[in-house]
Amino acid sequence: MTRTQMDTGFASGVRAELTAIGTRRSGLQRLQRRTRALALGVGALALAGATTGAAVVVANLPGATTVAPLGSSVSATFTGTGQIDLGPAPDNATSVLVDLSCDVGQLALLTVPDADSAGPAWAGVDCAGSDGDVVHVDDGLLPPAGSTSITVTADDGTTWTATAQYATSSTTDWGTNADGQSYGVANVHGVPDLTRARADNGEWGYVYSAEAMATEGEGFLTVFGADGHTVVGQQAFHTLENIPVDESLIPHVVPEGGGE
Repeated sequence: MTRTQMDTGFASGVRAELTAIGTRRSGLQRLQRRTRALALGVGALALAGATTGAAVVVANLPGATTVAPLGSSVSATFTGTGQIDLGPAPDNATSVLVDLSCDVGQLALLTVPDADSAGPAWAGVDCAGSDGDVVHVDDGLLPPAGSTSITVTADDGTTWTATAQYATSSTTDWGTNADGQSYGVANVHGVPDLTRARADNGEWGYVYSAEAMATEGEGFLTVFGADGHTVVGQQAFHTLENIPVDESLIPHVVPEGGGE
């Protein structure tokens, strides 16, 4: 069995978009701005966001987040929705690390919301789509006040196994260039003015985040150094007009407190 690292920033955007399909909230059915962000994120890893998952790759970059486990882990197997008792949380705990595995159905659990989030956040797992891999969530929400347990919501009849433990995380500041522009990687605090990206020539640099989100059709983004002026190379982009969606992957399991 292999382990799949879930980039939480990327996954949050995908989940929100899938959930919104067929409603006025759907970006796929408007101007494809979220599509452009996701497509660019595939070509340039850090553009999708370097939260706790991607920090393994870009740990030394401005704005990167690192996560360290605390104490011992707890393992449990349930069928349907279940609660994992982690014991008292250490004073410096900021999140919960959770490794999940299942074969059929869907799972969901609450996660730490972004700083600008209007409501609770959550991570969803499509068991069939995971192909038996262990899905790693590193920003699980701490137990509520007065409790030592987290809840994993599951389809009735879905058997799943989890290993969980408390963790502490820290996020570095974005850099600031001579023009006062922030640069680095996206994280729970948002997106800097210049976001880490890889040029087609293999060199790493930064693209202007606003420019990346405004792309249409096909073309190239200029990749700069951190100063926002020195040209490092270019990155090709292509905006998809229509995106096929597997409706079976649209989340239908939502944790209590996770919204609609």
